[in-house]
Amino acid sequence: MNLFRQLAAPLALASAMAFAPVASADSVLDFKLENRTGYTLKEVYISASKKDNWGNVINKAPIKDGGNMTVKWKSAAKAQSYDLKAVYADGAGSPIWYDLDPTKFSTLTLKWDKEKKKTVAVKAR
Repeated sequence: MNLFRQLAAPLALASAMAFAPVASADSVLDFKLENRTGYTLKEVYISASKKDNWGNVINKAPIKDGGNMTVKWKSAAKAQSYDLKAVYADGAGSPIWYDLDPTKFSTLTLKWDKEKKKTVAVKAR
């Protein structure tokens, strides 16, 4: 009986570990958003493409020029096309990028393009 007790606890622990849920990994949709516009971004919104509702602001604090944030998706989010809207803190505008697929990039850098005189989004892996 003593041998049974000595073997039962380690076996129970090993079998529990084999079936324990693994900590969820980052979503394939997660990405880093970098602000290289030269201006502070007051608000950032993301919505499914072609929707009229932007929903809630995704940044907890303004993103200063040179700053960044990680966009984390809920596990229920599906890979699809999204639109992103940035609102400048100085009221100078609210550029929008359409049909972004977060599965195709890990970093999205917002930059001011002097030649085109507009903010552009540069995707990188």
